[in-house]
Amino acid sequence: MTDSFSPSPGVSAERGPHPLLDPRLPSRDPALARLWIATYRKAIREPETWSRMLAAYARPAGGDAPSEEDVAPFFREADLYLDDLLRLVPEVLARHLEPQARTRRLNDMLSLFRAVFEGPSPRIRYEAQRKLFLSKIFFDVEHCRSIRDGPRHQQRFESLLSAALWREADAGGDVEICCRLERTASGGDLLEVGVPRDRATRCWRFQMRRLPPAEGEGEVDVYHYRSRFKKESIPAPPTLDPGGFLLLAEEPRWPSLGGRSGSIVSKMIRRGLPDPGMVQDVLGAMFIVGDRRQAYSLEHRLVAALGGPLRFRDRVDTLRGERDRAKLDHRSSSGFRVLKSIVDILVEDPSASVPYLFAVEIQVFPLEAYLKTLLDESFASHTAYKRRQFLRDLIPALFPPEIFGEETRLLGATT
Repeated sequence: MTDSFSPSPGVSAERGPHPLLDPRLPSRDPALARLWIATYRKAIREPETWSRMLAAYARPAGGDAPSEEDVAPFFREADLYLDDLLRLVPEVLARHLEPQARTRRLNDMLSLFRAVFEGPSPRIRYEAQRKLFLSKIFFDVEHCRSIRDGPRHQQRFESLLSAALWREADAGGDVEICCRLERTASGGDLLEVGVPRDRATRCWRFQMRRLPPAEGEGEVDVYHYRSRFKKESIPAPPTLDPGGFLLLAEEPRWPSLGGRSGSIVSKMIRRGLPDPGMVQDVLGAMFIVGDRRQAYSLEHRLVAALGGPLRFRDRVDTLRGERDRAKLDHRSSSGFRVLKSIVDILVEDPSASVPYLFAVEIQVFPLEAYLKTLLDESFASHTAYKRRQFLRDLIPALFPPEIFGEETRLLGATT
């Protein structure tokens, strides 16, 4: 555990819940450091005690004797995750930040403990410390009950929508939408939607569903809907079909971040969440409707379908004005327009007679606001938003300037 550098104000606030990301852990939390040192010394002196500790870490109580292979995949996962993050930074800097070969070879806990305390340089000691932390987070995500039950929760949510919402929908057929993005004199975005197709436009094809008028609400045109389980999917950039129309893809944008729990791990690091069960948007649902009026109309129908307003919380509305802007992620652009809430839904518990609640983040976008998130040139681009999160929050947290140099902080400041 290194203690050779002055603190970095830009990232120290995020380290509280994740002390192993702090290069100055011994001086910031001496009691915790002493606990780690005592554990390491005991592991060297008493192999049987170490074996029992590893069993308690990696196996259910009363399980078989432990094997280092139980946790080795999570150490390799940590390396793959860092490799994917480094794809986003300039090549010269990525080569500088790339984990050392010596650290990559360490894929068991005792070897990493030894490197933390006996490594030949501050960087090796920190990289071992970070690898222990990341492997622990990946292990926790994989073994978190709310995340393991995610597919079943998603199925329950879909069944509720089918019974209370989609059964009334009419097929609106294929709808082709073309738009043109221009900059205003003041430097803002001006998106024209529904323009004729030409070389300056971007065009999408949607399979629209139309909800008929009901309970005093007008009809709602749902251009696009999807639910997603955060552990499995990060939407990829749109791709062109043979007719030149952009298709919305669902494959992971970066394999480790999308397919191996990396999206959840990233959020835990950025938000300072110590427990994967605290991630509120493991399940999400997105609705794209015609305009703002339809967004509120759909919200009313969802409230009625999913248990009423007592089941909805953390509502954010930037369609009507700026009052809720501060409730969004601090990396969201000023042009991001959305109506969203967390809804808690009851599901049967297979092991008990009492049901329990799980959360779904619901987002409703008017068509124009959604199209802006798909355009990389737009200030509201979702790709640019994710890049800001990674470069300004994750990179300095995982590659602290005290160890890797001020480039990691400056990188975020220039994006």
